[in-house]
Amino acid sequence: MNGKTTTFEWTVSHFDLDQIAESGQVFRWERRGPENYLISAGDRVCVAYMPAPDKLAVRCPENQAAFWRYYFGLGDPYPEYWRTINTWMERDGPDAYLSKAAAAASGMVVLHQPAWEIMISFVISQNNNIPRIRASVAALCRRFGKRITTEDDEVYYTFPSPEALTELEDLAGLGLGYRDKYIAAIARAVTGGGLDVPMVAAMDYSRAKAALKAIPGIGEKVANCILLYGMGHLDAFPVDTWIRRVLDREFPGGFPMERYAGFGGLIQQMIFYYERRVEK
Repeated sequence: MNGKTTTFEWTVSHFDLDQIAESGQVFRWERRGPENYLISAGDRVCVAYMPAPDKLAVRCPENQAAFWRYYFGLGDPYPEYWRTINTWMERDGPDAYLSKAAAAASGMVVLHQPAWEIMISFVISQNNNIPRIRASVAALCRRFGKRITTEDDEVYYTFPSPEALTELEDLAGLGLGYRDKYIAAIARAVTGGGLDVPMVAAMDYSRAKAALKAIPGIGEKVANCILLYGMGHLDAFPVDTWIRRVLDREFPGGFPMERYAGFGGLIQQMIFYYERRVEK
C-alpha cells in the first residue's frame, strides 16, 4: 500500500463480506479467512475484515478512508431498503421465494466499483463462468497493471489503464477468446475520446444504458451490470441465466419490480446469491 496505513472501523448492519464476495459483482477479492479479504479496486487496495457482526474494519492508506466508505456503500440508505424488504417479507410469509432469498442474503450490499474496471470485467463475463472470469481479470492485471507490495508483503496488481489495452495482439493468451477485440476497441474509444466513461456514468439510467448498448460487445445484460456495479444505478436489474431461471420458475406472471423501486438491483443480488447457494 502506498502511504501510511491506518485501520478504520465502521458500524454496519445487514452487511456480510462473505455474502458480498459470492454475489457475482467482484472478481478481484482475495480471501484471507472468514470475513477477511484483500480487496483491489482500480489502483487502490485495502484489507477488509469484520471483527464483529456489526463492525467493518478496513486497513488502507490513511487518505483513502472516504474512497472505501463509498466503495462499500456505507452512506447508502440500506435501513430504508430493509424496511421495505421486511414489510414484504411479512406480507409474503417466510416460505415465499423472495422472503427466503432475503433471509439468506441479509448481509448483501451493492458495491460502488470503478466504472472502467467494471466495464472491462463484465465484457469479459459474457458467456463465461466466475472462475474463468476471475482468472482472465487476474491475468489482465498481472500483464498490464502495476505490481504493488503491501506492508504485509502481499502482492497485488492495479487494474490496467485504457492506454494499456488498445492493441489487440497484446491481449493474446489471457483466456479472453472473442472478447479481446471488444476490449481493445473500447480501450481505443476511451483513449481516442469517442467514449467518455465519467460522462456516461453521470447520465440517467435510460440514457446511460442506451449509450452503453451502442458500444460493440455490450448488450442488455452487460450494460445493466455496468450500470449497477460501476455507475451507481441501483435500479438496474441484470438478467443472466441464473436470474432468468428464477424469473421463469417463480414469477411467470412477472417480477414485482414496483415493490423495490429504486433498489431492484439489490434484490437481484440477493436472488443470485441465494439461487447459487441452493444449487450448491
